[in-house]
Amino acid sequence: MSSDDWYRNKDWNESIEEHFYSKLNRARTQRDQYLVIQALTLADKHPEVSIRLVGEYFESRKNQSDDVRALLAKANAFVALDDIESCISTFKEMLEREREFPNHQTGVYLDYPYLVATQKIEHEYANALDVLNEHFDRLTFPLEYFKWHASKALIKNDGSEAKKALDAAKVKKSGFRFHQDVGLVGKEHEKTIKHLCKIST
Repeated sequence: MSSDDWYRNKDWNESIEEHFYSKLNRARTQRDQYLVIQALTLADKHPEVSIRLVGEYFESRKNQSDDVRALLAKANAFVALDDIESCISTFKEMLEREREFPNHQTGVYLDYPYLVATQKIEHEYANALDVLNEHFDRLTFPLEYFKWHASKALIKNDGSEAKKALDAAKVKKSGFRFHQDVGLVGKEHEKTIKHLCKIST
């Protein structure tokens, strides 16, 4: 790891934590950003640490410019902990922040409805559909079209939406000249694809 990557640790232990804070305590201008990047990097493998770092960010931040990314780290950590209820709550908080700060956008407009749909959280269905409809014009990559149509298909048990999602899953090139493999539907969505196949027939 280079000296510039002290805030991108993929693992965490006592000595790594000590080194991280020794650097963080000397940081003046980008302290907020360093906390958030480290929280994002650890969310999958060390979710409890990630959540703690996000808490520190909100307690000490100088402005709100990294709020949405901090909440994304927290949401990802809750997914890793299989705490779906807390993840949903964090996703909704992110959506509110994005409405307040439209320049700070993430993929939560898709991640929230997709989680609601795949986890069958029925009391969130109406709100999830509203979020999808509100943000249709943001869709760019095949994965985004897949999540959008898949969420609608699963929530409404809609065969035509399922077919559109499956069409997006079949795309093998993004259409971008220099990034042909960006934004494609990966193997982690195979379970959803199987469910969509049943709906589409």
